[in-house]
Amino acid sequence: MRNKIVIAVGIAGHPVAAAGNSWAFLQWVLGFREAGWDVWMVEGMSSGKLIDRQWQKVDYENSANKSHWEHVVRHFGLEKCATLLIDERADNLEEARTFAGEADLFLNVSGHFKSRVLTFPRATKLYLDLDPGFTQIWSETYGIDMNFKGHDIFFTYGTRLGTPTCRAPTCGLEWKATVPPVVLKYWPCQPVQSAFIKFSTLAHWQGYSWCEWKGEWYTGKSEEFHKLVQVPRSVQGVVELATEVEANAEELKPFLDAGWQLINGMEISQSFSTHEDYLRESSSEFSAAKGGYVVSQGGWFSDRSVCYLASGRPVVLQGTGVERWLPEGKGFHVFSDAIGASKACNKVLENFGEEQREARKLAESFFDSKVVIKSLLENI
Repeated sequence: MRNKIVIAVGIAGHPVAAAGNSWAFLQWVLGFREAGWDVWMVEGMSSGKLIDRQWQKVDYENSANKSHWEHVVRHFGLEKCATLLIDERADNLEEARTFAGEADLFLNVSGHFKSRVLTFPRATKLYLDLDPGFTQIWSETYGIDMNFKGHDIFFTYGTRLGTPTCRAPTCGLEWKATVPPVVLKYWPCQPVQSAFIKFSTLAHWQGYSWCEWKGEWYTGKSEEFHKLVQVPRSVQGVVELATEVEANAEELKPFLDAGWQLINGMEISQSFSTHEDYLRESSSEFSAAKGGYVVSQGGWFSDRSVCYLASGRPVVLQGTGVERWLPEGKGFHVFSDAIGASKACNKVLENFGEEQREARKLAESFFDSKVVIKSLLENI
């Protein structure tokens, strides 16, 4: 008999410019399927949060949430094993209940799933934290219910969370380290053939509100990008950022003046094909990290970056402590300031063919969904 897992996701709740967000959850769903498990994908939403593509409230039948969920389900062949609960109701609720009752594992990504209409009498209940540091501070400092209760084991993308060098709280829980998986068959390695060199990344310019822990402020990503404004002036290649350009035009003007290439990230993320093509048309990723990840040194790594690596695209990332776990120097480079960022980008170009090969090797060795899921299961 095959093992069974229910995976709770946040796909329908983010239906506009949603490709990158959806992949963050799908890597787990498709990864467990590739590993031979029977998988059921679930999500719960309130009808009060349904929107159309202009972010206006609508009913379910006319919502972008419904259309995006159904597209994802069809695209990846999940029609017979996916349930979207709206106000605790769904057409296939009884089938989902039956599967949940037989499940061996329940994986609650970010703790989003709070519904009580599904129960898991046999399952070990796993909590997966995607925002190490932020998740714990929201709970510890601000008293926000992060839905820790009712879970048996806690995993986090903070590979250093709970260690002496990490400054973030743990909320008194034992956090086991894991990393974003990538299902390699969906992200084939395609070496760059063009002589055109482009460092790129996709980022939301305005993310979480700042939060505070023990006198230190955990900021977002735009604050860290501001420290890197001058990087293109000393890099032998195009440095591009895909983000919400029009909405932040005034703040981004210094970036244009310094030689950054800026494009509309909403267009890039509108479909799986545009998102995937953008990564593969780039030569390498260059990105800041959220300030909170930098301050905490909790060892966070990006689910987007693993897709760059799998595609054979080297990653140049602001240090978060993950470099204590993931070998750097070939295929993966870290920096702490603008000078270091420029040096890291130029180092990638010194032997670009080898950098591409090493990037793929890192994906295969550390982030392949088979490797990540095997490690997670060994820690249960």
